[in-house]
Amino acid sequence: MNQVFPKILVISRSVWDDSKGTSSTLSNIFCNYNPEQLSCIYIETKKPNTKICNTFFQISEISLIKKIFKWNTKTGQEINSEYIESDSLAKMEASTMNYVRHHRSFFYTFLREILWAFNGWKSKELKAFVKKVNPDIIWADGSPLILMNRLSKYITKLTRKPYCVYEMDDVYTYKISNHNPFRYIYKYFLRKNVSQLITNSSQLFVISPKMKTEYDEIFNVNSKILTKGIDYSDKEFKPYKVVEPIKMVYMGQIIYDRLSVLQELGKIIDDINVNSKKIQLDIYTNNHIEEEIKSSISRKGNVKFNEPVPYDMVAKVIDEHDVVVYVESLNKQYEHVARLSFSTKITDYLASGKCVLAIGPKNIAPIEYLKNEDAAIVANNYDEMRRILVADNLPKLIEEYSMKGFYCGLKNHNKKDIDKMVVNILMDLNK
Repeated sequence: MNQVFPKILVISRSVWDDSKGTSSTLSNIFCNYNPEQLSCIYIETKKPNTKICNTFFQISEISLIKKIFKWNTKTGQEINSEYIESDSLAKMEASTMNYVRHHRSFFYTFLREILWAFNGWKSKELKAFVKKVNPDIIWADGSPLILMNRLSKYITKLTRKPYCVYEMDDVYTYKISNHNPFRYIYKYFLRKNVSQLITNSSQLFVISPKMKTEYDEIFNVNSKILTKGIDYSDKEFKPYKVVEPIKMVYMGQIIYDRLSVLQELGKIIDDINVNSKKIQLDIYTNNHIEEEIKSSISRKGNVKFNEPVPYDMVAKVIDEHDVVVYVESLNKQYEHVARLSFSTKITDYLASGKCVLAIGPKNIAPIEYLKNEDAAIVANNYDEMRRILVADNLPKLIEEYSMKGFYCGLKNHNKKDIDKMVVNILMDLNK
């Protein structure tokens, strides 16, 4: 079956790394492909770590800076098994760009866009790579960066082949909480590029039902909802008895004020555990947290901070707990972050057969989805969170929603069904 699949060229900002959640969706979508029929262009200065795709082209943003002063500088290269990431140049590039990307400042975003506006990335090496891989279809990951949308448009015009766009965040609407006028100006130009890319695409994929509703109306298209798929071929729901202490776990980033929600959750658990230990919460995150804050949250021993575990260990950790906690900030300043999104963690949580406790505003896509599907215990504010946790029927509720979540995943995120949809679309585009 792999031999008849069209050749796909993926355009993605991040390096393809099967051990990272951000790339696991890409690997999940294309895991049944022949790696020889996949290629990828990306701009992160790291070596790929995947068995799904063998052929890569890396655009170096450090080299784009150098090219301003020395025009014959190469700005891109094909990455293969001989590429050595550990040399001094690669280390310097990775260190510099990691700082820029993780320092969430609009100033750096503005500088990056100016850098890309010089078009030094439009190299003969890039053109030669695209000609060499000769794709049948382009797969463009959506991005909140103008530069990535420009790159995708350039490749699609270069190849003149049908292409798909996969949007995973709200990159188009003005429904943002930050009223910085420069951000609105930036969004104006981003919207122009996004609109051009989507309007001329052959198929739009979106990450959530809420995004489908809005984007179908905006762009007059019939988008397809595409999430990470769950392989149910060897899964069956296993009921479990909940006894005290109820074991809860949070796994993920605590950026965008999510830590405040976990902090409040910890306070409620502290209140509940005054006479006996009824609930315990484990937190796994790779984000830095000040020791003083950690100590404040965990001082009574009901909340424990753990070292992050590799992605392939996540399922084991979840299996050792009764409840998986999913959190989005309740601060209005951050509501826009996940307004139309759908975290890859959600499908992992549903697949686990464990109860999901979802905390967040009711009008954002992931919370709205879990509520509408009745797939999780949902709290939209701190009062609801407290009422849920102090309820006498909490163990029974956990047992009930562990089953509801599992079968929601089976109904809506079965990998077999998702693979069939994607393959049928790609095959039709290649006719």
